[in-house]
This record gives sequence, structure tokens and C-alpha cells, in this order.
Amino acid sequence: MLKRLLLKFVKYYLPILILSVLAVLWLYKMEHKKLISLQQDELSNKKQLIVELLKPMIANLYYWEQYGFSESDFDPDKNAHLDKKIGDFVIGMDSYSQFRLINLSGKEVYRLNRQDNGKIVKSVALQDKADRNYYQTTTDLKKSQIYLSPLNLNQENGILEFPYKPMIRGVAPIFDALGNKLGIVVINFSAERFLEILKKDNHYSFILLDRFGNYLVSKDSIKEFAHLIPNSRNITFYEEYPELVDSLRTKETTSLLQNGDLWIKTELDFKTELAQTPLVQHRFADIETDNKWVLLKHLDSHTLNARLKSEIFSIFLINLVAIAVILCLSYLEAKSDTSKKKYMQALEVINKELESKSTELENKNNALAAIQNKLELRNAQLMEYNNIVAHNLRAPTTSVSALVSMLKEAKDYEEAESYFPKLQKVTHAINTLVDDLLVYVRILNDDDQVKLENIALGPLLEATLDLYVETLDKETIEVKTDFTAWNQIKFSKIYLQSVMQNLISNAIKYRDPNKRSVIVIRTLWENDKKVLVVEDNGVGVDLNRYGNDIFKLYKRFHRGLSGKGMGLFLVKTQLESLNANIEVNSELGKGTTFKIIFDSYE
Repeated sequence: MLKRLLLKFVKYYLPILILSVLAVLWLYKMEHKKLISLQQDELSNKKQLIVELLKPMIANLYYWEQYGFSESDFDPDKNAHLDKKIGDFVIGMDSYSQFRLINLSGKEVYRLNRQDNGKIVKSVALQDKADRNYYQTTTDLKKSQIYLSPLNLNQENGILEFPYKPMIRGVAPIFDALGNKLGIVVINFSAERFLEILKKDNHYSFILLDRFGNYLVSKDSIKEFAHLIPNSRNITFYEEYPELVDSLRTKETTSLLQNGDLWIKTELDFKTELAQTPLVQHRFADIETDNKWVLLKHLDSHTLNARLKSEIFSIFLINLVAIAVILCLSYLEAKSDTSKKKYMQALEVINKELESKSTELENKNNALAAIQNKLELRNAQLMEYNNIVAHNLRAPTTSVSALVSMLKEAKDYEEAESYFPKLQKVTHAINTLVDDLLVYVRILNDDDQVKLENIALGPLLEATLDLYVETLDKETIEVKTDFTAWNQIKFSKIYLQSVMQNLISNAIKYRDPNKRSVIVIRTLWENDKKVLVVEDNGVGVDLNRYGNDIFKLYKRFHRGLSGKGMGLFLVKTQLESLNANIEVNSELGKGTTFKIIFDSYE
């Protein structure tokens, strides 16, 4: 019984056991690979951080190299005018600890220092740097070349500053306008902060080496810059780990498993990486430097195994249940996501169709509204036409009928002849009415054929005023214009000139003889529409009495003044034929204001 139970157990458990072992091995390999990839990415990010922190210094050195220094700027007694310009620059760049100008003899002629409290101070104690390596290295720099020194510790008067201040010196040659070399500009880039940034957030040991293997960053701070500090026990990385030298020098980026420890490396070649710094359009930095840093991540065997063992052990405990559960859950979730995706796609299509239909319907509604407005206006105009014909033709046709009857009943030729002048007067009135009606009908019929063009109000008004040059005596009539709101519109030039001519003619005709006449023509905006205003200080009109008739045909409101009653009727007709409106405001003894409102005109 027990044996059979064991056989059954082995039979059903063996496949799961084999799968579990394979899964553990695969996870071990993938975790190892993932760990290497993550550390390589972290090193790449640190490398990019260093490059990005140094790029501004490259650009700033190029700026000062191109600044246009003169020979007097390299005379300490004559360069005080540089204090504000350079001082403001150093204040804005908090990673710069010094800014110096050094002449061809290696002597400082200008120097700004950043003190520990951040204050920028001009140094009067100028030093001789002729024996410094960075000066001797840069004596042969050509125009636009930039030199970056190795990362080392700052010295003042040949003595290391304490606390130690790691920094990189950027150097660029200075030439005058004639191409004569004046000296060099030196910017000290304080590396303390970016070294601290490199040390932060490291789950595993991070090491930074120079090209000789000297420690610049190490978890053991005693090793950092030991090659520069007197009486320090200096041992390079390659001396400490000779077994890694050949392997780590083979490729730019590599990983190496040695004695259970994992080493991951990235190299930073300053000349190659910083040469891509853009200075001006189509121009990149020309870097002179021998800086080559090595960035390392070290995962010792204990740390590496502890991480991997913990994950594998956890996975091993849950894999039997997780395989079935995860497969089921993944299948259900994927199926749900697929259904949801199809539903959202279908919904998006429907929304787009609805949006398209809505836009189409809105456009059609707008078009129908425009057509309806136009039809309502046309119906009103036709009703006006019917009223004119019915009202204005009734009297003359009645007179003609009466005169014809009288001619029939005339007893002799002399009596008949006396009716001829009256008949001629009546027929002339009929002809005039018909001609005016033809003008009205022509405007109604030609509204779709009227040419629209861009009209400048100034020239059009001048041309209109020229028609009344003799009447517009400045001593009696003054015309003021204000087209600051807008001075151009797309409209029918013939119609607009006719409108302006009629309105100005009325302002002149109905001016008040007891005061100096003023005609004001101005533009403004109301409700996002262009408005043209023509106002005068003439005799005015009683709108309470004549307001409903002011734009009708043959309506006159001032006795003793000549007029046919046709002008304002044509003005309203011409404007309405092109979807413009006119409003009037008037008061007896004060004047009249006409406001023309252009609907949707450019």
C-alpha cells in the first residue's frame, strides 16, 4: 500500500518537480542577467550625469573665449569693468569655485573666488601659475580649443587646500580681434557635489577610477585621491586587483564574474563624449584632454548569493501554486482585456461617427439658419416692394384715369390742350417711380453677383469727400475720422461708396445753420462684429414720430429742404443685400448717428 502510494506520488509529482527545477535554473540565470543590466544602466546614467554636468562648463568656456577680451582686460589695473559681468556669471553658476584670467607669462590678472558661504569675492592676491601643469599643457591651445584637466585637489600657492576640494579645471585660450593671443581663461569646476551625487543611491559598491587606476570614489574614503595627498598609503585599483586588469581593459563596457564577485564596468572618455557638446549651430566642442575614467560596480559573492538565494527560495515555495493560479489569472485577465479593448474600439468608432454627424448637422443647421434669415429679409423686401407699388402707383394712375376721362369729355381742342401739361406731369412722376423701383429690384436681384473686395476706408472716404469739396468748407463743416479699431473690410466697393455718399450728403444737407457743423466717421467693434459709425450734429429727426418710416421710399421729414426721399431707402437696401444692417439714433436739435453693422466680414 505504501509502495503504491509512493509510486503514484512520484508519477504525478516528478513532472512538476522537473518543471520547478528548470524554472529555478531559468530564474537564476534571468535574475543574474537582469542584475547585470540594471547595474549597467545605472553606470550609464552616472556616466551621462557626469557628461551633462560638464557640458555647461564647455559651453561657458567657449562663450568667454569668444567674449572679445582686449589687451587692457589682461591688465589688473584696467579690468575692474569686468567685475559685474563676470561676477553675475559666477553667481549664477554655483558649481564654479574660481574664475581666472592668466596672461602669457602664467600670472593671474583677474580672479574671482567663491567662499565657503557662497559669497563671490574678487582676489587681490594674484598668483603665478606658470609652473602648474594645466598652464603648461594649454600654452599651445589653438583658437576655440578647450582643455579639461584631470580631477584633482585644489592648491593655493602650491599647498593643498584643506578640507580637500576636488575639482576639474577648464581652460580656453583668449585672442584679441586681430588674432593675437592674450592669455587663457580658467574656470574651476567644483566636483564635490557631483561626486556626492555619484555616491548616493548605490545599492552596491560604486568605484570611480582615473586612467591610471587611482581611486576618485570608493566606499573606503581613505583610498580617494590618495595619490595626491602626501603621506597617504597610495595603492591603485590595478595593484589591489591585478587579476582583473586584463579582463577589464578589453571592452568599453563589460561584466566579469571573478571568484564569485560580480564586476560591471563602463569607461568615460572625456574627449569622445564631450566632443558632442553643441556650441553654436553646426559647431561642436574641440576638446583637448587625456581624462579617461573607469566606472565600476562591485557586487561581492555574499551580497550576490544572498539576493539570488532569497528570490529563488521564495519562488520555489510558491511556484507550485503560482503556476496554476498565474496561468488562470493571466488567461482570464487577457481575455477580459481583449473584450474591453474591442468594446473601447467599437465605442471610439461610434463616438467619431456621432461627432462627424453632429458637426455635419450643425453645419447644415447654420446653413439653413442663414438661408432662413435671407428668405425672411427677402420676403420683407418684397412686401416693401408691394407696398410701394400699391401705395405710390395708386395716386398717379388715378390721376391718369381722371385726365383721360376729362379729355374724352372736352368740348373743343383748347379745353383738351389745357389737360396736356397735367397729363405730362403725372406720366413723368410714374416714369420716375418706375425708374426708382427698377433700381430697387436690381439691387435685390444682383446680391449674389456683387463683387466683394478688400476696401481701405481712408482712400474710399477721401474719394467720397472730394465729391463735396466745395461744400465742405472747413470754416463751417468739419469732418473727423478715427479708424484705429479697424481700417479695412471686404465688401462691395460700389455699395459702400454709395452708402457713404448718401450718409455724408444727408449730414451736409440737414446741418444746423446756427452752429459749426461736425461730421464724425469712426470704426469700432461690437460683439466681435465690425461697426462703422457716421454721426453729425445737424438738425436731427424726431424718431418718435418718423422712426418707422425713416428708411422707406419717398419719405421726407424736413419741410423747406430739398430731397426726394430715396437715399436712406437705397442705403438700407444695399446693406441688407450683403447681410449688413444699419441702425439710426437721432434727436431734434442735437444730431443723428447712423451705425452700420457688418455681419461676418473680414
